[in-house]
Amino acid sequence: MAIFRKKTTLVHNITYMALMTAINVIFIVLDTYVPFLMLLLILMLPFVSAVVSYYCQKRYYIIYAAASIGLCLIFNILDTVFYIVPAVCSGFIIGVLLDKKINPFWMILGSTLVEVVLTYAFIPLLNIISKTDIVHTFITIFGLTNFAYKQELTHLFILFVALTQCSLTHFVLLTEIKKIGVETNTHVASFWPYIAGLLTCILISFIFAFTYRPPSLAFVALSFYFAIFLLIDLLGSKKPYVYIILGVSLLIAFIIFTIFYTKVDKPFGFNLFALFPMMIALTSFIKNCLIKADNNI
Repeated sequence: MAIFRKKTTLVHNITYMALMTAINVIFIVLDTYVPFLMLLLILMLPFVSAVVSYYCQKRYYIIYAAASIGLCLIFNILDTVFYIVPAVCSGFIIGVLLDKKINPFWMILGSTLVEVVLTYAFIPLLNIISKTDIVHTFITIFGLTNFAYKQELTHLFILFVALTQCSLTHFVLLTEIKKIGVETNTHVASFWPYIAGLLTCILISFIFAFTYRPPSLAFVALSFYFAIFLLIDLLGSKKPYVYIILGVSLLIAFIIFTIFYTKVDKPFGFNLFALFPMMIALTSFIKNCLIKADNNI
């Protein structure tokens, strides 16, 4: 039975899911007895579930999910709830989106947001089960108890871990499925959704900055995800005027950041990093308008 091949029979599906369930259990056991491997293991968890979701028939996925969660609960309740359950859910989303051949950018973003939401949803449950503050425990482990911005860092860490997990999972899976002749849709019909998404993240970050500060930096960081995609497009345009506009806009952002960063209270000053993705979005907007104007001539 080939590892990276679609499973069409019941026997192949059950055998494959049993193998991947065993891998999840091994991950949890290793995490329980060798804690310093935790970060490496949690980065791989969504990949295992995504492989099952993509290569097995979807109607059997509930069997894999129930078996993985049930067996892992035997060894470590907290890590199962915090790591395995979100990974199983986000992995399923990844497999579905791969089947639909959605653009990888949106696949990564969608599965990342699912995992982040589930992580936040389970934190209160974990606090009840463990009778401790899970977030505070992590802060203590990393020696950040006295760090002034530990709450902001916690939100950034949750986003970073989820985004890294989903990105690695997509990269490996997309590489493997290309080997068997399956192509995903990488065509971009319009850049406006990406620009709108970036600006929405920045707007939300500033709303949080003046209402409930800790999550604001996570949305600034998420705006960089959109900005990186737009930046790749700008750098690949091979148009000198685009490079000039981009360089000037980023220089303006740097000057404004330098002037105001020391004059704004430190937590709010961090939000000024949003200037850089904003300028990239502006450059992309100008570039698309100019190209449209050229095509209409």
